[in-house]
Amino acid sequence: MDDRIKALAAQKRLIETKQAQLAEKAVALEAKLADAFGEAGVYASSASVTLEEWPDGHTYGWLSYAFGRLRVGHRTSDDDMADAHAGIPEDERTNAYQPLASCSPNWLVRLLDETMIGSLLDDIAARLDQQELRLDGSLSALRTVLSAEAAKLDEQLAKNLERMNSDTLKTRSDELLDAIHLHTGDGLTRSSSFLESVCAEILRERGVTLPKDKSISPLVDACIDCLEWPDRDALEDAKRFFAGVKSICGGIGALRTHFGTAHGASSHRPPLDASYAMFAKNASVAVAIFLIDCHARRSEAPLNGGAKESLSSVEQLISPPEKA
Repeated sequence: MDDRIKALAAQKRLIETKQAQLAEKAVALEAKLADAFGEAGVYASSASVTLEEWPDGHTYGWLSYAFGRLRVGHRTSDDDMADAHAGIPEDERTNAYQPLASCSPNWLVRLLDETMIGSLLDDIAARLDQQELRLDGSLSALRTVLSAEAAKLDEQLAKNLERMNSDTLKTRSDELLDAIHLHTGDGLTRSSSFLESVCAEILRERGVTLPKDKSISPLVDACIDCLEWPDRDALEDAKRFFAGVKSICGGIGALRTHFGTAHGASSHRPPLDASYAMFAKNASVAVAIFLIDCHARRSEAPLNGGAKESLSSVEQLISPPEKA
């Protein structure tokens, strides 16, 4: 008899050890979920399970994950009867919640079995699928709008290139439009090259010597120097406007350097999303249209000394000298 009592006592101690381990695993599960999904954006519940019973009813509960915390939601059959009698809809009924750490071992055994945890993860997966589906719908709608705007830009560019009467620019434009849908890196490279070609062609037609550095930023700067300037009262606005144009062109050049195909840079970097190439293309086209329009409105005669002096003073407003 004594041996059996000792065996049962040892079994009880083993059960208590396992209960402590279960409580530790519950804390670890909450930490793992928080690490995976953060404190916002993911809300989920498992299926319900009976936690305890008594002669006239029972308590049931479920796992609930929200705000980075894994808790236990629970109600009693008496709660359900009272709410039903009061005519409260199921989705408006109040539930009780408590941390896993405050649950009894008997509750934890029922809540943390494979079926319940699997049910919680299934609900998380379903909610993530819904989020992704909604995002895909929004992105699709935005792409449709942006594609329509891009088509307008491409059409306007084609008209402006007719005014330039340059076969080289038309070829570069066609190559850009072809590449943009095939390879992000090549699209970035051709966006930058196309804008460089537009700037070089404008400078040649204006009789302006090309800068020694024929990369995108110096070429755009040279073209801006040849633009028709507004009245002096509007020079500050022009300063901010052209600073924005230069910034866009600098960004296109940076993307080309790091992710384009001109220097083999994309071979050791992860490819950019195609949206970057589309943005670079649209930005290049928009800047090219602007420069060609301004160029077309100018006289074909070279700048005289007075105009050069005026442009020089404006250039200082756009790019003031650095302070010592």
